[in-house]
Amino acid sequence: PVSTWAAENTPLEITADTALEWNQKNKTYVARGNALAKQGDLSVTADTLTATYAGQDGSSSDIILLEANGKVTLTSGDNIAIGDKVVYDLTTGKAILSGTRPKITQGTKNTLEADEILVWTKKSDNSPSDGTLDHAEAIGNVVITSGQQVATGNKATYQADTNMAELIGNVQVKQGDNWLQGNRAEMNMTTQVSKMFGDKTDFCDMEVRR
Repeated sequence: PVSTWAAENTPLEITADTALEWNQKNKTYVARGNALAKQGDLSVTADTLTATYAGQDGSSSDIILLEANGKVTLTSGDNIAIGDKVVYDLTTGKAILSGTRPKITQGTKNTLEADEILVWTKKSDNSPSDGTLDHAEAIGNVVITSGQQVATGNKATYQADTNMAELIGNVQVKQGDNWLQGNRAEMNMTTQVSKMFGDKTDFCDMEVRR
């Protein structure tokens, strides 16, 4: 295993079962076989992990980028994200999940999946990240499940502090035989209450079926 200090003095530890490679020319560490990277509340597991460091002042521990490939699982608290690939920028706290339908699961009731999911672990005021999920953005064929409600749309955002999700574009919210349709919706993932919004045309087109 190798233990390093990431950007902004947030500890990042990388371990692997098969091999760890240090490439000084490329300024990378490559971990293969059940590779694990852990930073505060955040952990990433994958077949292969590649960590890139800045190398300022001759340092080999100022890691700025982490790329995970193959059977990727990203965990932060009770939020678990899976995908084929994750690219995590430690300087911005931004992780991009891609591949075959990346998905975030929260507990046993709430899920978010899309063509691509972006996750941020840093607060908007630029305070240092502790690996805790701050907010997420889902792009393309978004599906959110909250209890018995299933919502779809073109794009969605999620705020961890409020446990609220917003869907935008071709939005439909279903629960059993009932459904709402509009341009924008808000979902409270705690209370499982959804609200639909839109301009005048969207409201005229909105439908509720029982």
